[in-house]
Amino acid sequence: MNPFEFRPWYPKGVTHFIAAGASNYIAAVNKDTVLKFPLVPPKETDIYTSKGLDYRRNIREAAVKGLDVEEKILNTLGQHPRIIRLIRTHEDGLVLEYMPNGSVERYLRDVAPDTSLKQRLKWTCQAAEALAYAHGKNVLHCDFSVGNLLLDRDLTIKLCDFQGRLLHSDGTVILDGGAAEGSMSSMPRPDRNYCDRKTDIFALGTAIYFMVTGQTPYPELDTIDDEDEIRKRFEDGVFPPLARHQGGDVVRSCWKGCYESATEVMLDLQTLF
Repeated sequence: MNPFEFRPWYPKGVTHFIAAGASNYIAAVNKDTVLKFPLVPPKETDIYTSKGLDYRRNIREAAVKGLDVEEKILNTLGQHPRIIRLIRTHEDGLVLEYMPNGSVERYLRDVAPDTSLKQRLKWTCQAAEALAYAHGKNVLHCDFSVGNLLLDRDLTIKLCDFQGRLLHSDGTVILDGGAAEGSMSSMPRPDRNYCDRKTDIFALGTAIYFMVTGQTPYPELDTIDDEDEIRKRFEDGVFPPLARHQGGDVVRSCWKGCYESATEVMLDLQTLF
């Protein structure tokens, strides 16, 4: 069998699959909760070559580590209206609250691309609020994007996928889940593994741009194949037209590193209403 193909497996209690990410599945437990669990099951036989089996074990180990970090970060964050709620742990992963309207990315692309500007601007404020709260708890998200902004039944945003970093008050790293932004959300920097509040705020700028315009900053470029070109444009300040869009000045300031905190972003966004 091909070790690079991941076939769904069914942990105890799940009913059907909802989504798959880079290292985890999301499956329904009931109408209110989902289970997030690794792509690779805990036990696999010798159906793969030794090399293939090692590859899959490494994938699982990384996923398990990420889920362990996510559990600890979510417990640190506690309950907040802009943060996905951890219901409990499960022998195979994390039971989280179900967000029936999916991600903001999917909603604007596939469900309701005609969403009003008022609603979009409301989401930008909620997204900034979520990030500001996380930063206030010494949590760096490290993969902030519209794909990780989920919508509940009332179309209210909650931030998910906390496999970034938990810091001491002095800035030293306590936990690191290994999360990293995609190219459209990545602030140009010598070390792609480096993350701080400003790199998160840069990614928030890209999320705001998508929420307002319905597209990525450079829709003509592929996020993987054109990664170097995307980085160069951001580095050179060759941004897409921003003046025509509400919130364009906020996006530019996020991308240029002008903000010291996500709270500042939120306050500027609130003036747009």
